Order: sequence, then C-alpha cells, then structure tokens
Amino acid sequence: MNRLMVVSGLIALLVGIAGFLGSGWRTGKLQGQLQDARANAVRFEQQVGQLSAEKEQMAAQLKAERTRAESTEMDLRREKEMNARLHLIVSEGRK
Repeated sequence: MNRLMVVSGLIALLVGIAGFLGSGWRTGKLQGQLQDARANAVRFEQQVGQLSAEKEQMAAQLKAERTRAESTEMDLRREKEMNARLHLIVSEGRK
C-alpha cells in the first residue's frame, strides 16, 4: 500500500509540474498574441489616419473640380448666348 501511495504521489506531482509548465507556456503565448494585436491596432490606427488625410485631400480636389466645372458651364452658356445673338444679328442683317 505504501508503494502505491508513493507512486500515486509521484504521478500527481508530475501532473502538477506539467500543468504548471503548460500554463506558463500558454501565458507566454497569450502575451505574444496580445502584443501582436496591439501592434496591429496601432498600425490600423495609422492607416485610418492616412486614409482620413487622403479623404480630406480628395474632397478638396473634388470641390475645386466642381467649381471649375461650374465656371466652365457658365462660360459655355455665355458663349452659346453670344453665338445665338450674333446669329440673330447676322440673319437680320441679310434681310
């Protein structure tokens, strides 16, 4: 009986040591994953900042292009009106 208890005690001790070592390994692995996740979060925040800056720049360019298009449209409208008037004057002059 004594021998059985000693063997059982040794097995329990080995299982306990293995569990302790295994939990340390898992903790280290989880800490590594946490560091990776934090690094990814920082990288994504930087990318968001860059994309936000690009968005603002593109919005400014879009506004400038819209203003230019409106100006060109007004110029074209004036040219058409002047062309119509000139055409009217020329056609009245031929009569």
